[in-house]
Amino acid sequence: MSTFTTRIRLEKQGEGENPNSWGRVLNQNVIDLVDDAVAAYTTITVSSVDVTLTNSDGVSDQARSAFLELKGALTDDVNLVIPQKSKGYFIRNKTTRAAAEVTKIKTLAGAGATVGVSANGFFICDGVSVHQSNAVGLGLGTAANLDFGTADSNLIPVSTADIRFVRASVSSTVPSAKTFTSAVTFTGPGVSPVVSLTDAASVAVNMALGNNFALTLAGNRTLGAPAGVTPGQSGHVYLVQDGTGSRTLAFANAYVFISGTAPTLSTGANAVDLLVYNAQTTTAISTLVVKAFYTIKNKQA
Repeated sequence: MSTFTTRIRLEKQGEGENPNSWGRVLNQNVIDLVDDAVAAYTTITVSSVDVTLTNSDGVSDQARSAFLELKGALTDDVNLVIPQKSKGYFIRNKTTRAAAEVTKIKTLAGAGATVGVSANGFFICDGVSVHQSNAVGLGLGTAANLDFGTADSNLIPVSTADIRFVRASVSSTVPSAKTFTSAVTFTGPGVSPVVSLTDAASVAVNMALGNNFALTLAGNRTLGAPAGVTPGQSGHVYLVQDGTGSRTLAFANAYVFISGTAPTLSTGANAVDLLVYNAQTTTAISTLVVKAFYTIKNKQA
């Protein structure tokens, strides 16, 4: 007598059973159903009540499908109830909702996982409860879910601290340091924005904020030892006299000048000198000052 497999309910014909139709039963109740389990795409309509997937031995059903598309207008929280058997589902949530209604995939007795609105994800039943295969499970970080959407906003939603890759076809921001182990070629300009330094008796410089800086001197100042330095970092600092001019600037010991002596700045009102630097170490900044780089009024003219 036929029995059925535990997870996807394929028919196992008994010895000597179906002598004249064994091949047909094999094709319909095993091979076709394996095809469903691997590649079937089933659409489920949900609205305001829980939906239990059909679940039958040896015949086509909803629960055996590999891909589930959810559609409909939600007016209440809805559970999509699946068999309490180990299996994975790719789910595409195309429902709309009136307010904050939630769609959850779960077993009858076990815990479930929420399917994000307009999101796609892979969900795993361990035989008791349902879990979402998230970025942690795939070694991608700590994001709440895995989204394979095609819109710019539907990149794999890992936390910004754990971004490994960005799309090359759209504008993207890499929020932390990355190390390239081979040559990188840029076909467009590489731009480091100018960071404004706050005028003070001792001016604080945080080189972790960028490579290029600007400081307008409103009095006699000291350029403090920089923080956040990465050895090999280079850039420049615009040193701008205010409308009064004749402001002086002393330098912390971290700034090392080729001549061994810190230069005197241009004294004219609105004059701009350019400090060019390269960080040998975190405490030794090779520095060169190009005097009278321009004046603000000349630049504007």
